[in-house]
Amino acid sequence: MKRKCIIFLMALIVGAVIFGNTPKRQMANQEMPKVEGWFFRSVSGYPVSIVFEPIALFKNGDYFEVGEEPLEELDIEVSKIKKPEAWGRWNLTNGTYFLTNSKGKTHGYKLGEGNWFPAFGYEDTFKLKQQYERTSGGDYGNGTQSLAISKIRFLDDNLFTEGLNTGIATPNAAAWKKSEHAGTYKIKGHTLILHYTNGKEIHRSFAIGASGRPPKPTTNMIFIGGDAFIDNE
Repeated sequence: MKRKCIIFLMALIVGAVIFGNTPKRQMANQEMPKVEGWFFRSVSGYPVSIVFEPIALFKNGDYFEVGEEPLEELDIEVSKIKKPEAWGRWNLTNGTYFLTNSKGKTHGYKLGEGNWFPAFGYEDTFKLKQQYERTSGGDYGNGTQSLAISKIRFLDDNLFTEGLNTGIATPNAAAWKKSEHAGTYKIKGHTLILHYTNGKEIHRSFAIGASGRPPKPTTNMIFIGGDAFIDNE
């Protein structure tokens, strides 16, 4: 009897270790609802007049403004608490996608009208451009502005380099800072994995843009971490 109790306790301990150490990424996968589709919409922004934002529509009626983290690694409960503004509800009526945000405001989008486009996951048949660029910034008033130019180069099917130029300009002076990194990369569907030469590895959401009528995948624009990067070859 004593031996059976010991075996039973050991089984409980082993089970606790296994399930207690289950990676958060795996637990998040089990709770992820099925995706209806990926899209991106155009909105006004600064410093460029139009900004494109990737959106994931879930079959349960939720939508999510995709950010840095890949959907496969997203903890939905935590995300809805920390970033409620990124979540909303959607429905499709007579060809129009109606998105209602966290504040209850509804916007309608329709394919072919210039503000709503399909987005695609990466496939081996897609050939990425060699260099992409993204420009962002802000206006602080009194003539003070910030500007950031992010670049990423896919040298081949394995190697990449990336750089960032940031600066602040005033009516009387300007200051700039430049940084560069390199490493290897892999793309799996909607996930970009960057492995840097210093050993650091990061995962980012990823999508391919679209153009034409009917819209088809185009690598002239890609989305990395929720941001649109434009072909700059």
